[in-house]
Amino acid sequence: MKKLVLTIGIALISCVISIAQHAELMMFSGEIKVDKLEKEEIYKQLSSWQQEYMPKETIRESDRGAGEIKGTSYLVYNSNVHAASEVTKGFILFDFKFVAIEDGFRYQITNFRHEGKIRFHTILMTPSFPYKINAVEKPWYDLVWKDIRTQINQQMPKMVASVKDVVEKAALLAKNENEAKDTLLTQMGN
Repeated sequence: MKKLVLTIGIALISCVISIAQHAELMMFSGEIKVDKLEKEEIYKQLSSWQQEYMPKETIRESDRGAGEIKGTSYLVYNSNVHAASEVTKGFILFDFKFVAIEDGFRYQITNFRHEGKIRFHTILMTPSFPYKINAVEKPWYDLVWKDIRTQINQQMPKMVASVKDVVEKAALLAKNENEAKDTLLTQMGN
């Protein structure tokens, strides 16, 4: 049984790798700089944000020493293609990784995949549905594919912006506290 599961798993991974070699995976990545905040505090803010913002079913691994939080989460997917609403309704799963660095953090969000009654598998950068399908169904699959990609492109920048806001607010609070301490020390010195 284990050999069968392993064989099927390897076959599925090979299929995804083969497709990914011909088309690039959707990915959001970057580095956000935040002045005056230490790596440990940034890690705390990333962890706090993840626990509050991500759905509670999010699978998460964290490495405090490396300042890294990674895992798998999802977006709820409701189709805007009316002929597909019920059968494509489901989730868009994705993998995320946030790494606290001195004065900022790096992020990478990738490996988007659609799960519903009808699955659209790994979401790639291609503008139309890249997997084999009969010619009659292709226009419908293309519409749903575009809708899935549009929703990802709308939601991910909002998610990154919310992380940035949480970390920047912590940095502003730390800056104000330091300025208040400096003012108090100056007043005490006079």
